[in-house]
Amino acid sequence: MIRHVVALQLHASDPAERHRLAQDIKSRLESLRDLNEGVLTIEVHLERRDAPPHWPLVLIADFADEDSLDHYQSHPRHRDVLAWLNDGVVSDRAVVDFEIAR
Repeated sequence: MIRHVVALQLHASDPAERHRLAQDIKSRLESLRDLNEGVLTIEVHLERRDAPPHWPLVLIADFADEDSLDHYQSHPRHRDVLAWLNDGVVSDRAVVDFEIAR
């Protein structure tokens, strides 16, 4: 099983705008749960204190195998969300993919 962890930093500096964007990102990412049978879980967690150096949200997703993760990342719906994030919403991201025991 592969765990895919992505922390996102936002361009917006206004706290209300950051909160609105974080909620929107959460909704868009969680809507990708049904992309394929290999997507086991998708969770998006919001930071309880949006203050530096903390990042405002993190995606934690589990995939059956590497092929399932690859299919998820290349799927048009995922690509649409990624394009939106890269269009001025996200300023930085940190990604870690690792194997975990079932």
